[in-house]
Formats: sequence, structure tokens, C-alpha cells
Amino acid sequence: MRRITIALVQTINGAYAHDGWSTGVSTPTDFRYFVGLRRRAGAIIIDRRTALNPRLPMINAPGKALEHTPVHVLTESDPAELARQLADRGLDYRAVGFTPNSLAEVVAGLASDSDEIMCESGPNLAYRILEHYPHTELHLSISPRYLRDGLTHFSGLEADIPLRVRGIEQLDDQVVIRYAKAKPPPQ
Repeated sequence: MRRITIALVQTINGAYAHDGWSTGVSTPTDFRYFVGLRRRAGAIIIDRRTALNPRLPMINAPGKALEHTPVHVLTESDPAELARQLADRGLDYRAVGFTPNSLAEVVAGLASDSDEIMCESGPNLAYRILEHYPHTELHLSISPRYLRDGLTHFSGLEADIPLRVRGIEQLDDQVVIRYAKAKPPPQ
């Protein structure tokens, strides 16, 4: 059975988006790790929102490293309508309908160059896959930032505090990461 790797990033206080997208909470280190996962994948799974985001580049654009990698947009709504929207935007993505009960069958039928598939979606599709597809692994990258704004939490408090890792400890299946405020860069 194929394996799906889900890559998610969040800040230490649980914000998984800034200005509505994960790119706002990612770091250069996280992005390098993400690119490594992406390059090993024989196919990419994304959600409708990610696919139709005009601010994101096309994953398999001509001339890019993933030019020949199939990109599948999983949707629980009408895949024909989604396919039309993708075509209208010039995206070489495949719209695929699924339900939680059909997920294993859908994944088995996806075009892929290998048994490694990467999910680059928001948390809704990621958690649906994690819950309903047995061969899924979640890679959670925690950015060393404390980030709050009106879109990341239900709070009027805004903050962006750069942090640095002081130590990591594993206690059974719990990971404790100790952070300290990062020193400002020299001026």
C-alpha cells in the first residue's frame, strides 16, 4: 500500500498560518526540509484552497524540479467543477473526488512515479487523510516563533517574537522543546 507523508508547519503556540497561509509561519530551515520531502514524492496531494490560491506558484510548472510530478487535488465536492476551475487557471492538476470511506481506493488509483505520496494541504484534508488512511505519517515542523494576529488566533493581541531552540527532550511520545527569545541581529 502506498505511503502518504503529510507535511505541516506551525509556530510554538499553534499558529499554522499567517495572513491565511502556512508560508507565513515557515522558516528557511523548514522550507529546505519540506523541499526534500517533496523531491522524494512520486505524486503530490493538495486541497482545493491550496490549488486555487493565486499567490502560490504552480507546483509542477515547466522547468521546475517537479515538472513531471502528478499533482492531485482531492475534493469532497464536485471534481468536474474543480477540474474546470483548474483548467481556467492553466494548472496541470488533476481533480479527484473522495469520501473518507473511499480514500484508500482513491489513493491506490492516483498516478504516481513511486509509492511515496506527499500531502501539502491545509489541516482539514491533512487530518482527514491521517484519520482515514492507515499508511500516513505526519511530519510536524515547529517554527521557533510565537505568532499571533487576528487570523491566527481568536485574540486582538498581535505579536511576532523570534525564538531559538535551547534544548529538546523526548518523554515517551511527548516532545518538549525549550525556547528562549532570539537575540536581535547585529546592526
